[in-house]
Amino acid sequence: MRRTLWPACLLALFTGHAAAATSAEFTVVGARSDQGVLRAMLCAPGERFPNGCKLAQAVPAKAQGSSFVFKDLPNGRYAFAVFHDEDNNGRLGLSSVSNSTEAIGFSNNANGPGGVPLFNIAAVDVQGPVRHVVKLRTMRR
Repeated sequence: MRRTLWPACLLALFTGHAAAATSAEFTVVGARSDQGVLRAMLCAPGERFPNGCKLAQAVPAKAQGSSFVFKDLPNGRYAFAVFHDEDNNGRLGLSSVSNSTEAIGFSNNANGPGGVPLFNIAAVDVQGPVRHVVKLRTMRR
């Protein structure tokens, strides 16, 4: 009896308690040009959204759309932020009245005070492979 119980216990341990890994793909549309790069961040709960995310990627900008794929994510809630760094200087371009001169976007196409949403408004559930479309826009106060 002990011999049949041991494999069953191991199976329960490894299948019932292991965190599943999955992926999230964000397709970004609305870039004004192919100039520069798109810079994206993916935040987990507890990280400082949108500028303090541990996961970040950059891809060449494409007016017809660009995709970001984040692999091996534990299931959970994540918020995505992206901006079109047209001059490729690593910073979001702002005008003298704090409007963005470079386009930004967030998961759920969320908006918030000053254009930047709170984590909970932009957050999406990732419980298996997911795909989202994010539209870039210029932030206005």
